[in-house]
Amino acid sequence: MEGPYVIRKGGSDWIPMGNGVQLSYLRKSGKEYSILLKMESGGRFPMHEHVGGEEVYVIEGSVQLGKVRLEQGDYYYAPPGVSETAMTEDGCTLLITSARGLEVNNPTAKVTAQ
Repeated sequence: MEGPYVIRKGGSDWIPMGNGVQLSYLRKSGKEYSILLKMESGGRFPMHEHVGGEEVYVIEGSVQLGKVRLEQGDYYYAPPGVSETAMTEDGCTLLITSARGLEVNNPTAKVTAQ
């Protein structure tokens, strides 16, 4: 069993996903994860399916998840089997947690920002 741990501000690495989209793992264990996802203005994450439920909290900015627009402070839950894209016009920072991960529907699709 894992014990508690702390990541201090600035204490985690950012992984570039392409054209201004980046993520930082806060916790990863098997397929479970908690990440911070940053998207610059015009950023887009490709169509993906949630294998397990996914929780999203908007820390900063706004994001369009499928047909739902979320603003700073909003919470969103996508149950297993939901497919969607994520896009932002003005940039955003999201806290995302999932117990079973996701599958990108088009493995050749790239994360993009304009």
